[in-house]
Amino acid sequence: MTATTDSTHAAYFALRDRLLGELRTTVLSGEQLCEAGRLIYGRPDGLSLYGIPAPDMAAGGITLLGRTTIECSVDSYTAPVADALARLQAGTPPEGPDADTPIVVDLFCGSGNFGYHLGRRLLRPVHAAELDPDVFETTANNLDRIGSAISLHLVDYRDLLGKLPARSSHDTYVVEPPWGPAFTADGLDLTRTSPPVPEILDDIRRSRNGLPCYVAIKTNDQIARDSLDRSFAGWLHLQSVTPAAALPYGANMDFHLYRLGPGADG
Repeated sequence: MTATTDSTHAAYFALRDRLLGELRTTVLSGEQLCEAGRLIYGRPDGLSLYGIPAPDMAAGGITLLGRTTIECSVDSYTAPVADALARLQAGTPPEGPDADTPIVVDLFCGSGNFGYHLGRRLLRPVHAAELDPDVFETTANNLDRIGSAISLHLVDYRDLLGKLPARSSHDTYVVEPPWGPAFTADGLDLTRTSPPVPEILDDIRRSRNGLPCYVAIKTNDQIARDSLDRSFAGWLHLQSVTPAAALPYGANMDFHLYRLGPGADG
């Protein structure tokens, strides 16, 4: 590793600590967003949400908190996942009481960008839950600025599930709970997210009344204790999508698509 790479490496982790620490609930300036794009994704416009890159966010009235900047799923990651899900669902006829009008449910929406891309690609209404009032406020502003029809709710994900009865076997849930203590020396332990992923999946399953559905989840590239497979016991793994890592550290993410229903163990 060169001295320059060493320096950038250190700068990335220093920025990450600030975004999750002192800047956690601070609205970042345009300059700070561009610097975050450079250090996390290798270039300023690598940080892009709703089709708007960091250099254009301030002019478009887009606001991001420190925590959202480091936690969000950017355009170059979520758009390919949406494409993959569209291909998978195209091969399975929908069923259910409203089979032809499925929905997307973003349970821990943060920036809302993952649900935004799924809704656009699949041509479906999106319902999103965000429990943090500060994140909710900035995301509501952003969705309004881009003219999005996403229905954003300041509620716990379980309350949103209770308001949305199963409609179609093509209903899709986005699961991105805060990682927090799930970061361990051995990698990301999905049984320790807040709340734990197995608990979230059980809540989704109960809300379905036996009707199949899809789940999309983001992880990093180091899973601890086989916790992804253990969390999704009884679900059918369909595909994993791995975006090209911008740096040998930082935004190394994987996205996984699962289905509950015929072909799964549960």
